[in-house]
Amino acid sequence: MSKFTLSFTVSNFADNQRYNKSNLKNNTNIMFKIYVTLILLLSLSQIFGQENDCDCQKELDNVSQLITNSESYDDQIKKTGKETDFARWKATLKKEIEKDSLSSFFCAGYLQKYISYINDRHNELYRIPEDLELSVPFYSKDIDTLTPGNDPVSGIYVAGSDRILVQKENDSTYFGITLNSNSKDWKPGKIRLRLNRTQNNDYELFEFYKNGLLYYQKNLSVIDGRIKSTFWNKDNQYFFNKNHEDNFNFDSSMAAFDYIGIKTLSRTKTLMKEADAFYKQHLDQLKKENLIIDLRNNGGGATNQAKPLLKAISNNKNIQRVYVMINFKTASAAELTALALKKDERTIIVGENSRGMLTYGYGNKAYSTQTACMEYKLVLSTEIADKDLIVYEYTGIQPDFYLDNKSDWIEQIVHLNTVAK
Repeated sequence: MSKFTLSFTVSNFADNQRYNKSNLKNNTNIMFKIYVTLILLLSLSQIFGQENDCDCQKELDNVSQLITNSESYDDQIKKTGKETDFARWKATLKKEIEKDSLSSFFCAGYLQKYISYINDRHNELYRIPEDLELSVPFYSKDIDTLTPGNDPVSGIYVAGSDRILVQKENDSTYFGITLNSNSKDWKPGKIRLRLNRTQNNDYELFEFYKNGLLYYQKNLSVIDGRIKSTFWNKDNQYFFNKNHEDNFNFDSSMAAFDYIGIKTLSRTKTLMKEADAFYKQHLDQLKKENLIIDLRNNGGGATNQAKPLLKAISNNKNIQRVYVMINFKTASAAELTALALKKDERTIIVGENSRGMLTYGYGNKAYSTQTACMEYKLVLSTEIADKDLIVYEYTGIQPDFYLDNKSDWIEQIVHLNTVAK
């Protein structure tokens, strides 16, 4: 072997060794990258798999576990041995969800419907969507605003700046379809509500609020062109509603009536001081034979705020009649105040059914959590306020005289008082 050949062979061997080492290193790097990629793909598969599993049926399972933390669950289900009945109710809703092609949009309503089996308005579930566009469905069929139907429910309804067409889908279902709105999020064709006729011949309502929050209500009626317990009505009139500018209002301009309007019974120190100042200024001025106490839209707070008013009325023998106005937004402590006033035989409750939120409460702190999949907020009762008030839960306080949506409610009270003489 020549010197040249030996030199070439040794050199070639060294190059091969370097190549093999380099190749081994490259192969190791490639294998490592493949391994990392597989791990990432597996993780993503699990994540997307979880998201795919995160449907309304899954959330119903989640809520059925969480609701057991409610004081009213313990009171109405566990202590009375109704776990089996409650499980049947869940199975019924699972079938409804499965049959509903729009269940992904109406899921929050189904979950609210599930917990409404327990008679407790303080149990609440909700979520305000980040993207309203993706959270509310469009109506997929043609709509006819010229001939909307000759049944009592169908027609055009208004709530403030929003107009919808309530159109009959079948014998038991109506859809409320957006016609126009001052909100760019509510495009024509968007479904604003769904009404289902129940076996009791009343209605259940799935309603999207303007911010996209979905709200479920049961045992509703549609009377005189208004979906009760809502603002939706065919006449675009809101005599049932009252938005007080001030927290406390007094008016003695009517000949035979004094008027007190209370916007809130909130228990903050500031409002308690404001209430005390208001009552000190005006309770001695109650000289008329009739007094109107307006609790419309009063969502409650603390009954302690109204104690000076109750005491003053009890001691005032000049007052012959006390008219207490309530509506579907009168709730909680405001309802308790109305019932406290009703203990006086001079008191007449007028208006419409209140909200029905009296039996349970949150005590010092509500039980608050969220569901695992879709992150619905869940707020549950933590105390029994008064079990004797269960007859009013959800149903609300029924007034002694119902007022309609055809004219001003104070004018109706004046007329009622004239007839009563």
